[in-house]
Amino acid sequence: MLQTNKIETRLLPKTSQQLVVCIHCNKKIHPGEIYHQEEGVHEHLHSLIARKFCSVCYAKYGEKILLKGQSEK
Repeated sequence: MLQTNKIETRLLPKTSQQLVVCIHCNKKIHPGEIYHQEEGVHEHLHSLIARKFCSVCYAKYGEKILLKGQSEK
């Protein structure tokens, strides 16, 4: 029996300190720009696996669709 442990997540706005790339559209997010980073609601989600989305994708699709769409791919 396969058991999957899902961590409930949300997206929080952050200011980029270094160049990062949007996981959805591959747009470069330059230092000083706002992006949205995935964070665990009740559990810690390590920053190395936390997904990052640019503000354009966040505004266009919203948190619910971005988080759901990535988990179904």
